[in-house]
Amino acid sequence: MGSRRFELTIVGAESLPDIRRLGRMKVFAVVSVNGYTGTTHTDRDGETNPTWDFPFVFNVSEAHLQRGPEVDAVVDLYCETTLGGDKIVGRALIPVKTLFDRGIRSEGSLGFPVAGTASGRLYIRYCFEEKEPPSPPRRRRNEVWGKISTKRFHSEDYDFYY
Repeated sequence: MGSRRFELTIVGAESLPDIRRLGRMKVFAVVSVNGYTGTTHTDRDGETNPTWDFPFVFNVSEAHLQRGPEVDAVVDLYCETTLGGDKIVGRALIPVKTLFDRGIRSEGSLGFPVAGTASGRLYIRYCFEEKEPPSPPRRRRNEVWGKISTKRFHSEDYDFYY
């Protein structure tokens, strides 16, 4: 059946809890789809309302898009810290089939709740590659160039003048 190119842009988040005791919130997102993972840059200015506008490209099989809600885009939001490792802020699950059923591309930003927060939301845009029409079947050489003659050429059948 093939696959479709799926572009997911992580636009930003809002109303995230401030989990830092000291310093500013520096938030980044880790996005996973079908076992493939990518990371946004760290927003150092937005604190609890970070913005990234960061695109990711994944390939999603047509079979998964037709069968059901088996493929989710998982977006984990982390706060970057200097000591003690990065801390998770929350997680958003984005059902890819639901996006596909809505249409090939989003008209604007879509918001999803961030689990682990009281009112946090993650905003995305998405786009699926248009399905290309199937290419015509390749024709055999005989069909392209016409029938190959089995008649032999004999010089005595023709008059030649020198």
